Amino acid sequence: MPPQSSSPADAARAKQDADREALQRLMAMITDEAGQMRTASPADAERMHARLKERCTDKRLPGDFKKRILDQARAFERDANMRAADRELALAVALAASENMPLRALKLNEGRKFFAKACSLGADEEFRRATQRLIDTIMMTGGVYKPGAHTKAKPLDTAPKNPRNAKV
Repeated sequence: MPPQSSSPADAARAKQDADREALQRLMAMITDEAGQMRTASPADAERMHARLKERCTDKRLPGDFKKRILDQARAFERDANMRAADRELALAVALAASENMPLRALKLNEGRKFFAKACSLGADEEFRRATQRLIDTIMMTGGVYKPGAHTKAKPLDTAPKNPRNAKV
């Protein structure tokens, strides 16, 4: 005897359950992706944030879930840029102290790019002020005095030496 077909109500209930489970899986997958952004590099975080924005266009997702995930993704991308700015500016400080001006300029430029991106993503005022002070310090560090180099204040001595001078 063939199995009896289920009623339309049972079929509708089964479809609703399947849709609900699919939505739960989608929400879990999106949450996991957002969690992976916590330690991502700035480029990876930006790419993951864009992918999350794309996935959150699904109409089935609740609005509060979308807002929470997108706010979290933005915060993780901002944090990644803040970490990268700190790292690059710390390298620029070390390079400025060692008088390596071309590399200092390169690291300073990279740090400024990450700083600008972090600011555009909503970095707090304390980070902005501290980083701006660090950039100013880096700009004033290095390249001022070079041993053996002649400056306007201490020009090259071109006068002939006195051969009878006891101090020579």
